[in-house]
Amino acid sequence: MRSNLLFALLLSVTACAALVPGMSAAVPLATYRAVHDFTLDTKSSDPSIGDMTGRMVTEFKGSECAGYTTTTRFVTRGTDSDDQEQLIDTRNIAIENNTGSFTFDNETFENGKQTEVVKGTATRGPDSAQVRLKEPDRKTVSLPAAVLFPTEQTARVIEAAQAGERLINIDTYDASDNGDTDSPATVVIGPASNDPSDVGDEAPIADGGFATMTHWPITVSYFDPDTGSDQTPNYAMSALLYENGILRRLRLDYGNFVLVGTLVELDAIPAAKCPN
Repeated sequence: MRSNLLFALLLSVTACAALVPGMSAAVPLATYRAVHDFTLDTKSSDPSIGDMTGRMVTEFKGSECAGYTTTTRFVTRGTDSDDQEQLIDTRNIAIENNTGSFTFDNETFENGKQTEVVKGTATRGPDSAQVRLKEPDRKTVSLPAAVLFPTEQTARVIEAAQAGERLINIDTYDASDNGDTDSPATVVIGPASNDPSDVGDEAPIADGGFATMTHWPITVSYFDPDTGSDQTPNYAMSALLYENGILRRLRLDYGNFVLVGTLVELDAIPAAKCPN
């Protein structure tokens, strides 16, 4: 499993266009704590995957003027056809502001043992984006100037959805894997809806007063930077994206298995005050 799949969009989608200079959000950005429970889609998964469940807890705090911090913990527990158990615990912290700075701290544990750590800061410049890694190796990486950090990815998707676009291609950087490469992505955006009846069993959306808020079905497919979008994607994520940045009806496709996520808790967090 690519441990930072959620970091690519689940974390970033809690950001909004307000973080990107020159853009403004039509709907105020929600700051909140959300819980998603995951189950294995057995019809779309390899039979060697005996079972898998998971829970993701996301806290999105801050404000447009103060910047935003996203903290996510995603724990999955799975067994194979031989009843061998694997517990994967992924922890991510992302800090972004409107100056083009993205600080990340990602850790992954498998059965209690740390297997991956990526820490550093990426900063956008006029000609390139500079990534200064602290771990796993201390080094500096240059990326194309057009690469999008997580909040910028989300801003571009929301902007495209509001404009009625149905397909966009972007180049992304989310500090996945060793944090030293970008990843091209294709985003498919479905038609907008305000239908409250599509909430289904994800009652926290209705309880929070968002059932009639504009939302779009989206699918984001990520590709190897050396092959591009002409090849089969490395992984993909589908969801319903609301104008205020909240996600529900998640589907994470890792190729040999698929996880389906349900929003089970949603609590508002007051926005941070602006610095003096």
